[in-house]
Parts: sequence; structure tokens; C-alpha cells
Amino acid sequence: MNLLNSLKKNGYRITKSRKLICELLESNIHFHFNVKQLHQKINSLSKSNIDRTTIYRTLVALEELGLLQHSHIPHKPAIYFLNNDNQNVHLICEMCDKIVDVENDSINSINLILQKDTNFDTINNNFIFVGKCPECN
Repeated sequence: MNLLNSLKKNGYRITKSRKLICELLESNIHFHFNVKQLHQKINSLSKSNIDRTTIYRTLVALEELGLLQHSHIPHKPAIYFLNNDNQNVHLICEMCDKIVDVENDSINSINLILQKDTNFDTINNNFIFVGKCPECN
């Protein structure tokens, strides 16, 4: 996945800040983050201060191109993650905020039940389950 090339091909300006954001995302492909976390991580790596507005604009551009997705967590900031071939279903611990990707086999089983119960043809998932992880139980 080359985020910078996709942005460039679609007419977006490539700035030093966008380059750093995209490189960070690509080097941490399984990274789930909110904007505050991304802001802290980027600025710990950067010699210049990249503001949150630049981060939000880059995330919006990537999402418009279908390269990034976000999900909302009740009473918490949205999390962002790179879009891949998997459906994006996550388990989040309500105690420690640990995020776990739900395996496709589990998602497919849930989809089959939903298809049977609702007669929907195609089901695409992008949602979050909240609970307690084994370490917090």
C-alpha cells in the first residue's frame, strides 16, 4: 500500500507533514490510533511540530480514497486504521483500551447468521465490540 502515491495520483499536495504521516501509518499497518495518539507519535519523530489540523486533513483525504477507515467508540475518540482486505471489526477492552482485530472466520460466521435472519445479500462490517480483555478480568 503506497499512501503517498495514492494521494499524489488523486491531486493532493504532498507536504513533509503528509509524507511523515503516511510513512508512519505504512510502517505500523496494524496500528489502531486516535488523533491524539497519532499527533503525539508523529511529533515525537518529527523535528517540526505537525498540528492536529494537518493530521485530520490527511486522515480525511485517505478515508475519501478508501485507504483508511475509522470507528466510533462510545464516550471516547474515534479510532483510525488502514483499510485492508479484511472486514474491520474490533474488540476493545473497556478497562485498558486494548484493541484486538476480530478474525475473518468469526466475522464470516456472524455474517452468515445475519444473512439467514435478515435475508440481506451482502454484509460489510465496520464496527466495534466493547468488553473486558482477559488481562483486565
